[in-house]
Parts: sequence; structure tokens; C-alpha cells
Amino acid sequence: MNLIKLTMTLLFAVLLFSACGMPINPVVPSPTDSNATASSLSPSPFSPEPSPLSTGSSTPTRFTILYTDDEHGWMSGQENSQGAAELLGLWQETYSLGQDTAVIALSGGDNWTGPAISTWFDGESMVEVMNQIGYSATAVGNHEFDFGLDVLQARIDQADFPFLSANLRLRSNGMVPIELGIQPYATLDLNGRQVGIIGLSATYTPLVANPTYLSDFEFIQYEDALREYVPLMRKDGSEIILLISHICPDELEVLSQQVSDLNISLMGGGHCHIPYARRSGDTALLASLPNLAGYAYATLVYDPASGHTTVEDLGVEANQDGHSDPHLAQIIASWQELTDAELDIEIGYLAETLTDGSQAMQHLITESWLWDYPNADIALTNLGGLRADLPAGPLTIADLINVMPFNNTLVEVHLTGSELISTLAAGRGGLAVGGMHHQGGSWVLDDSGVGLDTNQTYSVLVNDFMYAGGDGYTMLAEADPAAYQTGIDWRQSVIDWILVQDSSVNDPLDGAIRALTDP
Repeated sequence: MNLIKLTMTLLFAVLLFSACGMPINPVVPSPTDSNATASSLSPSPFSPEPSPLSTGSSTPTRFTILYTDDEHGWMSGQENSQGAAELLGLWQETYSLGQDTAVIALSGGDNWTGPAISTWFDGESMVEVMNQIGYSATAVGNHEFDFGLDVLQARIDQADFPFLSANLRLRSNGMVPIELGIQPYATLDLNGRQVGIIGLSATYTPLVANPTYLSDFEFIQYEDALREYVPLMRKDGSEIILLISHICPDELEVLSQQVSDLNISLMGGGHCHIPYARRSGDTALLASLPNLAGYAYATLVYDPASGHTTVEDLGVEANQDGHSDPHLAQIIASWQELTDAELDIEIGYLAETLTDGSQAMQHLITESWLWDYPNADIALTNLGGLRADLPAGPLTIADLINVMPFNNTLVEVHLTGSELISTLAAGRGGLAVGGMHHQGGSWVLDDSGVGLDTNQTYSVLVNDFMYAGGDGYTMLAEADPAAYQTGIDWRQSVIDWILVQDSSVNDPLDGAIRALTDP
């Protein structure tokens, strides 16, 4: 067993690489200096020779925005092999992306945390894929912070497109953290018209990202950020304003009304995995299907005489019927080979698929933690951290990473029964519970059959995301500020438990997992 753990430890070392930039021009005026302009700034990796502000043509300009959000690293696709290569082929065939200079692709963020082909390489593979597709910009989503700030900066350096967030600020000075590579907005020339693209991150990002990496940041209100920067964008020559964001459609609806006077032509959202396309006055509101299962689009017409943009067409489409782009398909295949070489290690066999979020899945995770760390009485993990099915057939380490894509460790927290009940009632999205069960309307410990005592102290395993306050579980550190950081990778216990079952086609894992649900 020590050899297995040593092997896994060695596997978790990942190399980071860098790449070059593309012709798009982020501008970073100080949020505290209304006189600052792009021309007063030092060149950035995305700063080519300045484009003319306008051709001066009075002819209306038509252009198309192709929009995805919450790609989550699913470059190979989740169903029917409809992934990034198929989406690029579809966009090339339908919209002439890459040929028609009036067509651009934008993202609402959460680019890379997901399946092993992306997560295992800290998003490096997904950024290469997005470079090849030709994205012009992405918003900063909460999951961009999953692997820490050093990794985020490495991914930004690798990208041929800027990462935008106008409301992400340093607590120390209230400025956008441009030293990390994040920009409030960018400009590009689109057939002679200057288009400004501004980004927003969810104000609740600290609740849905690991707070450990966000202690130096704050997220100001969306309207405040837009009213601060859109006038600067206009001053710097932007004729057309596009917003990309990692906020939900209902928030976009409200925001579009709050800033209707700013004449923003398009507002793209994300985070809630809700496809969406509608008009709010002359503004297109968009969000796509997640995981590259589809995209949203809007065709806009800009009239230079009036300075206004109208929405000619918009909608949401599935990623279907596209011919795979051969070059991108080869890039993805190369990353899959690397993934298989490191992670295609069979650890068990399932006769039936274990669905994401099922009770069986929840018990597999939490009960394996308690099996591996018997000092603990109870185990809790947030359901938002479980992200995929375990497919029927041979199980591999890659399959476990698909389910548990975040690089978490286990923390032992000491809570009274009363504090534990408060924890179960708090937070966002619910918890998987191991070590106790409901009986007669009360919580009962599995091992002893004794009811939970509100005055007794219990040893509780949680993941370090929760202990840091993620998903709103701030009460954990408040109750036990000296909690024990076990250093145990939260996947390792699951892998080890599966290995010990020694399952096979003739003796699948399903029965052992069902037994975990028995108190």
C-alpha cells in the first residue's frame, strides 16, 4: 500500500509551459485615475502596434459573437464525442470563424477545472485548446483560482487572449491585479471598428472558490465597476462595448436594467450552467450550455451615425453535426496520450455506472475517508466538489480525477454535536455525510448506534476548501482554529479503498459500495 501512495505522490507533479500572445490590446487605466488612458501605459504581452480608432466609414457594421462559458476542460466532450474539435469545425463551417474577421469567440470563464485531461495538467491543455480555437478574451471565473495564483498566472502567460475582470480588486489599493495578468478590459479592431470587451467576476467568488487564494482580493459591485470603466473605454476610442462575465442570467437581467444608459451591446454570463439568449432593449444577453455541449451567439449591427447597436439575431445551439477540426483533434489526442500514460491505471471494476451526486457516490467518498483515517467519527464533503459519473467498466485513476477534479486535502476538525448540526444546515449546495445517518428524525452514529449528543465533541473530516470557508462553511475554522491538516489527498483514500476491494468483472465493486450505505 505504501508503494501505491508513493506512486500517486509522484504522479501529482505537473510541469507548466508558456506560449506567446495574439493581436489584442488590453488597456489598464488605474481605477483611481480618471485621466489615465491606454496610451500612457507600458506595453503588455497582448499589445501590438495600435490600430486606427475607426475607418471613418458611415456604413453599418455587422459582426457575430460566438460565446461559451463553463467549459470546465471538457475538450473531448461529455457525450457523442462532441468536444472542442467538433465545436471549432462547426464554427468554421457555419460562421467562418478564423476567416471572417467580423466573427469572434468569447468565454464567460471557468475554463479548465473538470476531467483529468485538463485538471491533471492544471489547465495547460485547455488553454492550448482555447488558443487553437482563437478565443479573443475570457472572463475570470471562480474556478480559475482552483490551482492557486502561481498557476493562474502561468495560464494567463500561456494564453493568446486576455483574462478580464473589472470588479476583481486588491484589498490593499482597490486596483485590478494587473501584476497577476488580469485586465479590466481589452480592445480590438473589428473591421475598422474599435470594440471594447470588459469582464466581470461573480461578487460571491470567495464562497465558490478556495478562499485561501483570495484573501488579498475583493469583488466590488458589478454596476460600480462598469460605471468606472465604460467611460474610460469610450474615451480610449471604443465604439462598441461587449461585456463577458461569470455571473448568472438573473443577475445579467438586473444588471442590464441598471446600466441601460451605458449602451452595452452584449452581456454574456456564466456560472449557473443555464443556456440563455434574449434581448434587453438593444442589448443581447447570452449564456451557453456548459462543458462545450453548446454555445450561444449574437449577430449585432453597429450604426456609426447613431452610435447604437441593434441585435439582429441571437440564440443557443447544441454542439452537434460539426466536422472535427483535424489539427485541434490532434492536439487533444496528444494530451489524451499524456493523460493515459500517467493516469490510465486500473484500480477496480464497476458493473453499473455510479451517477454523480447519488447516495452511493456520496458514501463511496465519505466512508473511504473514514476507513483510511479511523480516528475520525464523521466525514463531510460539499456536493459541489463531485463533478462526474463513475462509468461502468474498468475504473482508472483518471476516472476518479474526473469525479474529484479539485486538488484538496483532508482536515480533521473537532466540533460539538451542536456545531455539527449547525454546519449541516449551513453552506451552499448540500453535503455528503459519512459516519452517521438519519434515524427517526435524528442523527445516529453508524458505529455505535448512539444518537448525536449536542454537547459531545466529535472528530470530523472535511476537505480543505470547506475548512477555508468555501461554500460558506466559515463556521468550521471558527469552531476549531487549530484543526489538524492531515496532508492526505482527498482522492487517495478513495483510490486505496477501491484497490483493497480487489474487484473484477466476475466480482465487481458494486456490492462493496452498496454495503457502505448500511449503518
